[in-house]
Amino acid sequence: MDIRVLPVGQGLAWFKQAIDLGSRNPRAVFGAALLLILALYTAAMLLALVLAVMVGAGGAAAGQAPDLRLVMAVAIPLTLLVMFLVPILLGGLMHVVRETEAGRPVRARDVFAPLRSARGRSLALLGLVQVGMTVVGGVLMVGIAGSDYWRDYLQAMQQAMGGTPPTLPQPANGGLLFLVQLVFNYFSYALMLFSIPLMLFSGNTLGEALRNSLLAAVRNVGANLLAGVLFVGALVVAAIVVTMVAALLGVLGSAIHTAVGGALSMLAMLGFAALVLVLLVGAAYLAWRDTFGDASMPPPVVVHGFEA
Repeated sequence: MDIRVLPVGQGLAWFKQAIDLGSRNPRAVFGAALLLILALYTAAMLLALVLAVMVGAGGAAAGQAPDLRLVMAVAIPLTLLVMFLVPILLGGLMHVVRETEAGRPVRARDVFAPLRSARGRSLALLGLVQVGMTVVGGVLMVGIAGSDYWRDYLQAMQQAMGGTPPTLPQPANGGLLFLVQLVFNYFSYALMLFSIPLMLFSGNTLGEALRNSLLAAVRNVGANLLAGVLFVGALVVAAIVVTMVAALLGVLGSAIHTAVGGALSMLAMLGFAALVLVLLVGAAYLAWRDTFGDASMPPPVVVHGFEA
């Protein structure tokens, strides 16, 4: 495929344009994001329910701890099912964004459109890629930080969950660990976010999508990194603001009833999650469009001297 080499400033253009995504059809775009969140939340709750029933039934029937092998035999396939669902739904949200930007009619429930096509269902293969990258990343991190660090870190997290002030361990080769994490996360996110539209819109196979995503991540590292830094920075600031707003709504709502305060706080966080999804998926769509081209859309216009 033709992979365009873009200036670093294109990352700023993607960030600005992603903020405006959904303005043409906010009901469809943000509704699709909410449906995506609810679908994944429902799948996760079903997984937790099945595991809770198995653990409870196993312990009650035998009077002892449940068979961990049986629990894992059920938990692993169900967890993989959720992981397979994630790239399909992300592709569905990207489809809604794309149709909205093209001015074509689209509805929130079209987030499930990829489930009805072979090309869309093939996005599930990216779930396996994500599993593989998680394993590779874990091996790299353990090799650099040392196995003792991760053991001590898990113990510290258990202490924190138990209410005891934790003592966080220090990893070996801290500087190298940070650098490797930065590079690994950049390429893993780039592979996933580029591969979804390449498979769904460009018709790439899994192998072609991964290869083209890797090339795009290398050729446009400046623009991609700038967009990522801007997104993370805005996310941190917005998370602080939304947390404060949610806390305020919780206090005000609790003056009426505790349930009202909890519902208002939850709605604020749910809206924030939907906004983050739209920005992330929208920026990924814009990056794919400008890097690889989209035959169904008009040519990108020039904004401030570079393509947008």
